[in-house]
Amino acid sequence: MSPTISFFQNIDIESVAFFCLGNRDRSDDAAGLIVADKLVKIYPTNVFSEELEDISTFLVDIIEKDIYEYIVIIDAVDFNAHPGSILITSDISDEISSISTHTIPINQIKEIVKSKQKQFVLVGIQVKSVKFMGEITKEVLRATNEVVELLS
Repeated sequence: MSPTISFFQNIDIESVAFFCLGNRDRSDDAAGLIVADKLVKIYPTNVFSEELEDISTFLVDIIEKDIYEYIVIIDAVDFNAHPGSILITSDISDEISSISTHTIPINQIKEIVKSKQKQFVLVGIQVKSVKFMGEITKEVLRATNEVVELLS
C-alpha cells in the first residue's frame, strides 16, 4: 500500500476539511469543482467549494474550527506530468504551478494551515487544457473519479 493511500485510510475523515478549487469556464481547471460535486454527496459537512463562496471568506473560519485537523486542497495544477496524473503532497515546490488565480494562493493557504498546527495536503490533478469555455478533457475527468475513490 502506498503511503498516500494509507494516509487517507488511517485518519478520521470527519476531521478533514476538503477545499475544492477551480473554474468551470477553463476546461481542466474545473477538476477541483467536479471532485466537490461528487465528494459533497459523501461528506456533506466536510466539502467546501470555491464555486459557492470565495475561499478567503471561509478559509480562516474553517481552519480555526477545532473539528478539522487536516486541510486538503483539491485543485488542477501543472507539475509537468502526463495529463490526468494525480499528485498528493504536503510540500508545495516551485515545480507545482497553480492554474487558477485564487484570492489566496495555495502556498499561502499552506502557511495559514501550518500556523494553526494543522496538517496540509494538496491533491493536484495535472491539466491538459485550460482553454476558455472548453470542455474538461477525458484524462482529467478520469482523474477526478480516481480522487473521489481515493478519498471515499
